[in-house]
Amino acid sequence: MKFSKTGKSLFLMAGLVLLLLSMSLAVFAGGAPGLAAAKGSISLDLRDPLDAGAIDGACFSLYAVAEPAPAAAQESLVYTSAFQACGIALPAELAVDYAQLLADYATDQELAAADRQTSEAGRLCFSGLAAGLYLLVQEGRVAGYYEASPFLVLLPAPDAAGKMSFALEAYPKIERKADPEPPAPQETEPELTSPAVTDPLPEAESSDPPEREKIPQPVKTDPPDPEEPRLIQTGQVNWPVPLLATAGLLLFAYGWPVLFAKKDAGGMTGRPVAAELEAGAADPAKTAEAEEAADESQA
Repeated sequence: MKFSKTGKSLFLMAGLVLLLLSMSLAVFAGGAPGLAAAKGSISLDLRDPLDAGAIDGACFSLYAVAEPAPAAAQESLVYTSAFQACGIALPAELAVDYAQLLADYATDQELAAADRQTSEAGRLCFSGLAAGLYLLVQEGRVAGYYEASPFLVLLPAPDAAGKMSFALEAYPKIERKADPEPPAPQETEPELTSPAVTDPLPEAESSDPPEREKIPQPVKTDPPDPEEPRLIQTGQVNWPVPLLATAGLLLFAYGWPVLFAKKDAGGMTGRPVAAELEAGAADPAKTAEAEEAADESQA
């Protein structure tokens, strides 16, 4: 049969406890003088299993399970009144294997116990104890550690030199909790849901789109031709000269024949032209005749 490292440690510890209990029972069976009047103590030293650091704040309860039997009795130990109905047979060699059962019984029956808590140094002490069998149970947990298993201590017990001692040291085994791993994300499949049926929206009334305001188109205009630069006119204006000359010639051409005709008519009558004009005005018939005569003479 193969044992793990932890199993081997527990097996060796149980063997050592049985050996110590056997040696202690010999004392109880021999009826050593003054055993009933002796007082002892049980001290606990609680350490981290990895770095041996002190564990403070751990609470332990101490129960008196059995006491020395009378000298005439066949047994070396008898149960106290609190544990008489537990149903576990003594001697203590057998009771050590039932420490967890005794702890469950004490919890169910709500038995009285002495409570102590470890200090910053990781130690506690139960003192003023009479000879007998005691049960130690851890109450609650320390953060980051598992609870120590219940265990039994027989007082007195032999020390390292083999002498019976009433001042015992116990080193409960406690296990550290592993750092919790972050929970793996759970893969969930999306639920397929059918779309909700909704009433169709009412159709909007058709209406003519509003007339858009006409945007005037920009009128394209050709840029004006650049005007040629004109020089400022100075001096005399020449364009009236030909016009005035032409008008003068026309007047001269018209007036010249009239002037000579009148001169000729005046010479023929032997009167001045002014007198002729006055005579003509006085006698229009004569004037007309005179003009005809003048025309004939010219012809």
